[in-house]
Amino acid sequence: MKSLLPLKSRVEPTDDGATVVSIADDAADEVFETLSSSTARQILAALYEEPRPASELAAETDTTVQNVRYHLENLQDAELIAAADTWYSEKGTEMTVYAPCEAALVVTAGTESTTDRLKATIKDLLGALGVFGLLSLLVQYVATTYLQSAPTDDSAAGPEPMSVETTDAATAADRAAGGGLVEFLTEPGVVFFLGCVIALVVVVVLIRRRQ
Repeated sequence: MKSLLPLKSRVEPTDDGATVVSIADDAADEVFETLSSSTARQILAALYEEPRPASELAAETDTTVQNVRYHLENLQDAELIAAADTWYSEKGTEMTVYAPCEAALVVTAGTESTTDRLKATIKDLLGALGVFGLLSLLVQYVATTYLQSAPTDDSAAGPEPMSVETTDAATAADRAAGGGLVEFLTEPGVVFFLGCVIALVVVVVLIRRRQ
């Protein structure tokens, strides 16, 4: 019988900022030594795609669980990843889930002030994108919940709708032709988010030109 415990939960990076490593820092030696292994880099890249336990990482990187755990310990020592959650197998076995410590990893070469400005800029940009995402969800909710109106009588309803089979076939054909992507990009929340991103890029470019 399957375990009654939850199998999986949503796991996010432990912080929304960025790990900025300057090649002049002492900590860079440990980071570079850890990432000198291609397997470690594959593991880190996989965790940035999706947090997961050692068993899934072993299958993803085509290596043994023991080897994965070795690299996970090194990545933890370098403060690049952390144990973020615990999942349970269908048999109830605990599995530690690993995730990146930050939402991004950036390696820099420059003065300390330049590195600090870069770190602050990345943090601000990631924070702005998070706010844009939340506002976009709100816009989408309001648009789909309160702004969509339906006909109230037969005269305003227009022609009789097509049958379910005909509608499904037309929808499938439309999506096959790329209609699904167009429909997604024209959703109010998506349009709002893309507009905010474009405005942010324009502001950043203008600020850079004035400096």
